[in-house]
Amino acid sequence: MSGKNNRQKPHPEKSQRKSPAVIHIILGITVLIAAGWLVWKTWLQSPFSLRDYWKRQKIDRPNVLLITLDTTRADHLPLYGYNGVQTPHLNELGERGVVFEQCATVSPLTLPAHCSILTGYYPPYHGVRVNGNNALSDSVTTAAEIFSRAGYKTAAFIGAFVLDGRWGLKRGFDHYDDQFDLKKYKQLDLGTVQRPGNEVADAALRWLEENEGKPFFAWVHFYDPHLPYEPPEPYFSQYNYFPPVSLYDGEIAFMDEQIGRIHNWLKAKGLDRRTVIVLVGDHGEGLGDHGELAHGFFIYDYAVHVPLIMVCPDPRLQKVRVPVQVSVVDILPTIAALAGLEIPQTQGRSLLRLMLGKKEKEFPAYCESLSPNLHYGWSPLLGIRTSRFKFIDAPRPELYDLRSDPKELNDVQNLYPEVGFRLKSELDSLVEKISLGAPEPQAANLDSQTIERLAALGYIGASVAMKTRPARELADPKDKLEIYELIQQAGDLINHEKYEHAARNLERALSQEPGIPQARLLLATCYTELGRKADARRILDEILKEDPNSIQALIGLASILLEEGREDDVLALAQKALSIDDRNTQAYILMGEVYMARMEHDKARPYLEKAVAIQPKITRNVLNLAVCLIGLKEYGQAEKLLHQVIEEYPKFPLAHFHLGLLYEEQGKLDEACQAYAREIEYYPDHYRARFNLGKLMLKEGDLDGYLEQMEKVMRTAPEQAEGYLFLARGKLLRNDHPEEILELVKTGLSKAKTPELQALGYFLLADVYSRLGQPARVQQALALANQYKNQQQELRK
Repeated sequence: MSGKNNRQKPHPEKSQRKSPAVIHIILGITVLIAAGWLVWKTWLQSPFSLRDYWKRQKIDRPNVLLITLDTTRADHLPLYGYNGVQTPHLNELGERGVVFEQCATVSPLTLPAHCSILTGYYPPYHGVRVNGNNALSDSVTTAAEIFSRAGYKTAAFIGAFVLDGRWGLKRGFDHYDDQFDLKKYKQLDLGTVQRPGNEVADAALRWLEENEGKPFFAWVHFYDPHLPYEPPEPYFSQYNYFPPVSLYDGEIAFMDEQIGRIHNWLKAKGLDRRTVIVLVGDHGEGLGDHGELAHGFFIYDYAVHVPLIMVCPDPRLQKVRVPVQVSVVDILPTIAALAGLEIPQTQGRSLLRLMLGKKEKEFPAYCESLSPNLHYGWSPLLGIRTSRFKFIDAPRPELYDLRSDPKELNDVQNLYPEVGFRLKSELDSLVEKISLGAPEPQAANLDSQTIERLAALGYIGASVAMKTRPARELADPKDKLEIYELIQQAGDLINHEKYEHAARNLERALSQEPGIPQARLLLATCYTELGRKADARRILDEILKEDPNSIQALIGLASILLEEGREDDVLALAQKALSIDDRNTQAYILMGEVYMARMEHDKARPYLEKAVAIQPKITRNVLNLAVCLIGLKEYGQAEKLLHQVIEEYPKFPLAHFHLGLLYEEQGKLDEACQAYAREIEYYPDHYRARFNLGKLMLKEGDLDGYLEQMEKVMRTAPEQAEGYLFLARGKLLRNDHPEEILELVKTGLSKAKTPELQALGYFLLADVYSRLGQPARVQQALALANQYKNQQQELRK
């Protein structure tokens, strides 16, 4: 669905013409019968393409560069009449190409919008409705797959974790640059994990340099205008006059510089004459309009109206402005037409005819916000937009005349009732049409740790199927903005580990509306981090009483109980989760971890193998299985899996550590030392790797090396007993002064939590007392040592 030219009459409520959407329903009946699922077939696609133009230029396959401008409002660019920011490079590209004045996105959230940009399908069909939830279905073809099949080199360069390839957009790309260091984030908020535009541009330029001689389809994603607004110098100083709005503009100016770097490279190489460039915003930003500070909640135009610029060397497509309503779902078929490829079947259509000045009817664009419903339990918001009117379907519907009221401050339903009724009818028909034949929602290919960290900030974390309809019995999101902002602020506070403040925000929100799912999950996270495990369990228990099938609550409660050693309860909760979703890898991993902790590796194995079978690309799943195989002494397969992990991610946490364990168990001490040393190189605070390395050094006769490692173990893990006790052991071997050693042993014993360490501590204590000439204390220490040794033997039975 997309825009075409349709001049409005002075009194639109008097128009007697049939709705274009109704006409399309009639025309599409035969297609629906024949295909059984919704696509806009060839009859909707423009037959126009630039195949003849490229042939005359003797260019077989032109390059395509897609640049997505995250969180970029159309009305904050000079190309759209704004004078608060300087964007010379975007201005130049607009002059060289086609500027679409009325482009609408499908969602105010990054992942759903990009799924539509890269597939040409609306969210009700492709199934990605919010961030951090479903992945794009394997059955939906992406732009990268289309261009790859046409012989193009394909690459993507991603600015934020929200577009990590595990949500499905990686398919079809030869190279998908989405490497983010997640380890430095205690809580994993999708909007927080990002990298600046200069790093994205650097990565893109490196790849372009290596592939400039081949036709390429490259996607570059700039995330800079997203919160926090912290442009680098000189932009921070230049735009710090009216924060936060001016700093948001400063981020756009910085992004424009990075776009210029890539465009200038193309010009310097002469590739601009054989490259199609498309720049599009995924959604906008509230900046306080309608009370929304950021985005993701409302579908007013600050979030929905996005820039769209298409640049092609064909002189017919220069200095053109298109005033007709279009949608981001139109981008893929248009790119294909511009590149001279066969236009794929999508829910959008090629805009090439409009770009060439042909007159066409206007078709409205669809947009939605399901976050109010999925995260908060309120009504969803659905919208339909033309170049003049915007209708928002909610418990209290809204209609705006965008020409006279671009800020959408005055509801004109009373002024134009027929328009409201017509757009409501078109919206209902459109939703039904674009939902028809949709594939089943597909879970994201995430590891358990990532999902747990996402769930800690209220992301759904599991697939959700929902019938898209506003529900009159549910609250109107317009009435809940204060609560929404409290919860949003709490999420930011959790990101900064300010759990007390976040908990107060959430408690305040829940005092106004007790049942908000996201707020309760966030509060459980806060209570867990604050050591209030009982309060966290209470919240999760309450959720499960209301909804026994809440996957998030089941897994969240199981994770807490695992830390408390309540293994049987963990198994029961995980089994319950699997009875609801038999592909829930979190449940399989939890069960595997329980049996691994019990040293029952044979029982753990099938659960860990199932997790790998469901999500074979998830590195932590592979690592868990390798650890289990080490326990089963299947060293060959375990080593193969560990090398697979290290080859893909050389610095993956614990990979070298477990490789060291594997070699140590096989008696390959040199290889074990090398593996432990590599783990320490990457993670200097990993005391277990140091501890094991030190013990091997002692076994090989290197007492000084052993003592050095144990001192570091003591410093890096001061709450653990091992460093003190094993350092004391080494000092006894070196015959250091017993009084000094005595303090180490006593400190170690005060921290020892297992019979094994307690037995070791008292044996060491007996040795120290023997050297101090205190035989009575020697006997007392030996008696306790043997007592704990017996306990250890009983536990092993």
